[in-house]
Amino acid sequence: MVAFLLKFIVIMDKKNMEKSIVELEEKIAHIDYKIEKLSDVIYRQSNKIEELEKKIKQLNTNMLQLNDDSVDNGNSTKDDKPPHY
Repeated sequence: MVAFLLKFIVIMDKKNMEKSIVELEEKIAHIDYKIEKLSDVIYRQSNKIEELEKKIKQLNTNMLQLNDDSVDNGNSTKDDKPPHY
C-alpha cells in the first residue's frame, strides 16, 4: 500500500510540475507577444520623433529666413515704436 501511495504522489507531482511548466510557457509566450508589440510602438514613435525634429528644424530655418528678409527690406519691427506713441 505504501508503494502505491508513493507512486501516486510521484505521478501527481509530475502532473503538477507539467501543469506549472505549461502555465509558465503560456505566460512567457504572452510576455513575448507584449514585448514585440511594445517594440513596434517604440519603433513608430522613434520615426515620428525624427520626422517632427526635421519639421521643427525646417520651421526654425524658415523663421530665420523670414526674419533676415524683413531686416534686409527695412521692415524690422524690433526697433519700431508701438502704435500708441
